[in-house]
Amino acid sequence: MEFFKLRLKTAILSVILIFTLSNGIVFAQSSYDWLNLDTVKAGKFDNGKMWTFDFPPTDYFEDEYNFSPGDEWFDNVRLAALRFANYCSASFVSADGLVMTNHHCARMTITQITREDEDLHKDGFIAGTLEDERPVPGLYVDQLVLIEDVTDEIHDAVDEGITDEEKLEIEFNKITEIEERYAEETGLDVSITPLYYGGKYSLYGYKRYTDVRLVFAPESQAGFFGGDPDNFTYPRYNLDCSFYRVYDEDGNPLQTDNFLKWSENGIKAGDAVFVVGNPGSTNRLRTVSQLEY
Repeated sequence: MEFFKLRLKTAILSVILIFTLSNGIVFAQSSYDWLNLDTVKAGKFDNGKMWTFDFPPTDYFEDEYNFSPGDEWFDNVRLAALRFANYCSASFVSADGLVMTNHHCARMTITQITREDEDLHKDGFIAGTLEDERPVPGLYVDQLVLIEDVTDEIHDAVDEGITDEEKLEIEFNKITEIEERYAEETGLDVSITPLYYGGKYSLYGYKRYTDVRLVFAPESQAGFFGGDPDNFTYPRYNLDCSFYRVYDEDGNPLQTDNFLKWSENGIKAGDAVFVVGNPGSTNRLRTVSQLEY
């Protein structure tokens, strides 16, 4: 689903739930000239589906994959996932505020905190103690804590317009009004995302953490091996991860009950895998005609 708004706002997308299989393979190519369509065989199209947390298809999960997550599971996953600044996804991975994201998402902040006579891109960084963890000025992470359906309120307002121009202006003003109202009432960072080309409007409220410190980043030769082309290639052969820690208002490591736990055994072919994050855009709900255009 690709979200459009009348104004451009950075990182307004909701946390998205993506379902795939561990043995699925995704190819990113700029051209399909290499593909002989006569040799392509039809098969089950299930290399990834996307849903918001507003209405995950629990019946589908159970029927197709014998997996029956409840509200507690969805809440934990949603609260463990983070929006990293306005350009990446991340997640809590410990009870004391440790955050994991991609190394390519950390490159900007690594440059920012590099001191004189250091080359953290070349040598990497690891904090031996909490005191060694380096604050990153201006960096924040957002946690999705509120979801509200505001479709009816916006549709009712838009219906008062006569011309298309009037409807667009009313929509813009109503979205702004609702966002400002919820932000004042909750103290959260609030944004409204139109889904299905205006068929549904979801309001998302994020709790923002602004004390974020770098804990670990590998040297770029390991973390960014293969450059951006390998960023869209699977399987991959680099250490594309970095760790940060969120601190609370008192300057202590944030204590959180919601975090993703490490698996000692990993996964095997055929296991169901959920990926939670903030995609920049997707064309998955476009029609064939739209894709051809």
